Amino acid sequence: MSSIFSKYPFVKKELLKIFIAIFALLLVCMVYYFHIRKEALHTAQMRAEATLKTTERIITSRMGKIEIAVNTMQSMAEYALDDPDAMFEIAGYITDANQRIMGAGIAFKEDYYPAKGHWYETYVGYQNGSDTLVSRQIGSEEHDYFQMDWFKQGMAAKEGFWSNPYFDNAGGKTYMISYCCPIFDTANEAVGVICTDVSLDTLAGIVQGVSLYSHSYCTLISGDGTLLIPQPESAKKMGKKHIFTEEIDGKNMTMTIVIPDADMYRRLRLSSLFFALVALTGIFTVAFIAHRLVRNLLKLNEIQIKEQHIEDELAIASTIQQALLPSGKLKPSIHSIDIKGLQIPAKFVGGDLYDYYVRDNKLLFCVGDVSGKGVPAALLMTISHSLFRTVSAREDHPEQIMETLNSSISDNNPDIMFITMFLGVMDLSTGTIRYCNAGHNPPIVIRNGQAELLSTEPSLLLGVEMNARYTANELTLSSGDTLFLYTDGLTEAENIRKELFGERRALETAATSGALTASEQMERMHQAVHTFVDGAEQSDDLTMLVIRFMGNDNTLCMSNDIEELNKLEPFLNGIFEREHLDMSMLPQIDLALEEAVTNIIMYAYPEGEKGTAELTVEVADGQISATLIDSGTPFNPLQQQEANLDVSLEERKIGGLGIHLIKEIMDEVEYAYEEGRNVLKMKKNGRGGERHESTAY
Repeated sequence: MSSIFSKYPFVKKELLKIFIAIFALLLVCMVYYFHIRKEALHTAQMRAEATLKTTERIITSRMGKIEIAVNTMQSMAEYALDDPDAMFEIAGYITDANQRIMGAGIAFKEDYYPAKGHWYETYVGYQNGSDTLVSRQIGSEEHDYFQMDWFKQGMAAKEGFWSNPYFDNAGGKTYMISYCCPIFDTANEAVGVICTDVSLDTLAGIVQGVSLYSHSYCTLISGDGTLLIPQPESAKKMGKKHIFTEEIDGKNMTMTIVIPDADMYRRLRLSSLFFALVALTGIFTVAFIAHRLVRNLLKLNEIQIKEQHIEDELAIASTIQQALLPSGKLKPSIHSIDIKGLQIPAKFVGGDLYDYYVRDNKLLFCVGDVSGKGVPAALLMTISHSLFRTVSAREDHPEQIMETLNSSISDNNPDIMFITMFLGVMDLSTGTIRYCNAGHNPPIVIRNGQAELLSTEPSLLLGVEMNARYTANELTLSSGDTLFLYTDGLTEAENIRKELFGERRALETAATSGALTASEQMERMHQAVHTFVDGAEQSDDLTMLVIRFMGNDNTLCMSNDIEELNKLEPFLNGIFEREHLDMSMLPQIDLALEEAVTNIIMYAYPEGEKGTAELTVEVADGQISATLIDSGTPFNPLQQQEANLDVSLEERKIGGLGIHLIKEIMDEVEYAYEEGRNVLKMKKNGRGGERHESTAY
């Protein structure tokens, strides 16, 4: 052994370095373990708190809509105090208009209606879990509501309140919560109470849908500690756990997230096992290398050289993959565009590129394709990506950006590798795009149910001629229009019969997806290509970028999908904050606009047909103006007969409740049919004032 060390003195030195490195690795693993354990707990706490606050806001918002509906009906009950039979209609309206309310009752003080007897409580609700509403007067000596807490508390209250959660033994066999509101006569004396029953099952879906970790769960607990939503069976075997809570303001309930200790530190345990295996592997590897090194030093050196080469290639590939793709998320305040990108390399290393980001209310974007394959192509594309970010950070003109890119790439390009690229700058306020095309496939413009290739002035490829000049063109997208960019991996995708997907199929697919979101348009095109190639091996990189213009920050474009309603509240909240409006008006405005948008989503378009609803909200001199436009079947909601509250629930015709609610909330409502589109205009005076009639023009 000593002779080997004397012959190869560097061996002893290198082995010592290896042993020191292993010791250092073990030390780092220990420090890393305790640091990550602390970070894991902190991360779980932050995620739990953020999730609880978000869920609490959702629950409060849903229950707030019930409060608004009941408070609105309070005025109707006070207006109809001289007609005791009208209370059945009001209770029925509350229950029928809000699917979350299981039943509603209106109870009056002793002998308030002498003709009706000592007790008078009208109740309308769903019987035995059916869809049929049943109306009845339930006040009696057996049901002496005068002695019940909800009636006593309601008569003494000045405004609406939520009861403590309770278990309904008689009806739905589930936990309920009630919202009660006093009724006042003209002398401002409490004469009765409106009380609505809400099943906590309506909140169970929200709460049970919260899952931070694979075995974590969320539940509701009442103020007296009663478990309102059952724990999963896995909770009994959970062992050590971490509990985080959030009280739901004014609802006598608390949300709780329970995270198993095993879930919280699972990644830490896996990392620890991995590093332990790495350390053990290192120790055994050193012993093996030392043994082999004595007998075959030269062969070991060759193996090390090959391994280093492979590691270098993998490092390059990893760097390329990370550098090519943008983060994928825009700021929540940016509503004017819906954007989605996709890149599928044919091999481990790809030569395609797409990138985008927002600066100074402008979207800067590009899609490119490098000639050649492998690491050199990927490396050149990485350089091009870096140049695009650097140059576009200080330049807004696409032709100048393109010329600078071309000069930089051509300056050191001995192998004459070239790049095709489409580069654009979009004004998010107007939808105007200035763009340059350096020999790239022309994008597809999708508007009004049609798709066509964008006409572009041809320019030289990047990297071919140092002093090449580029010309910019201009395109303006309207709200709902889409610009679909792609590389030749889309049109040149081959099936097993060597047929190309081609521009025709791309245009046909794009034309059917104009009303979809950017993600849905991307998925439809991807699925079309996948179906066409029918299992054939991918021969080229496939890159697509979908940019859908949604209008300015005061415009929201929604497809006729009920899930799109989730966009409405954050959109209105942004306008209220931006315009410094009275936030107390937001729930009512949200309720009215949600009713109008829901009507379009459910009825404006034939079943199965995709369509859009475009909402524009403007604020001037304290007045909020909302314009809702759709291209569906012509329909004037102002001509629809409103719900007649003077007839019984069984005799009343279906419909009319929504427009009644909109008119109650908004000051002005107007309808017109213009250029093949339904236009509904609604106005609300933020400073009060006289109400105006609803008109059609």
